[in-house]
Amino acid sequence: MSRLGLILAAVVLAGGTAGAGERVVAPDPGLSPERVVEIQLDALQHNDDPHKDAGIARAWAFAHPLNKIVTGPLQRFASMIKSPGYRMLVDHRAHSIRRVVVMEETALFAVAVVPASGPLVFYQWKLEKVQDGALAGDWLTVAVSPPIRREDSI
Repeated sequence: MSRLGLILAAVVLAGGTAGAGERVVAPDPGLSPERVVEIQLDALQHNDDPHKDAGIARAWAFAHPLNKIVTGPLQRFASMIKSPGYRMLVDHRAHSIRRVVVMEETALFAVAVVPASGPLVFYQWKLEKVQDGALAGDWLTVAVSPPIRREDSI
């Protein structure tokens, strides 16, 4: 089996790593950075559960305040997620998360996604720990790369 075939098989077998019934809806300092990525991917995988675009709203809840400045309010974020670069995340079939590096205040993950249709897609997911304010201590997503070609993935 080719390397891509092995990756695809691992992603399909892994599926969404968090169950659709598990509804973590707000950031919490007790959540690891990997868990935050799992929550966001699970939300996007089950986007319309329990209502239309509920998953996009849950994913946005875990966006870092600096990310929200760039992506705008929820409606603008939803439009971005439904754009060509990110729409493969919505209602995807399976995903896997690989830790690249986790340091005291920043974390980077390589994410592979099997979209509802089309080929395997890769993203880089970057998180930072919020240092002050109401969200101090929470790991939140500061950036998600555009789709990455397999040969350029980390």
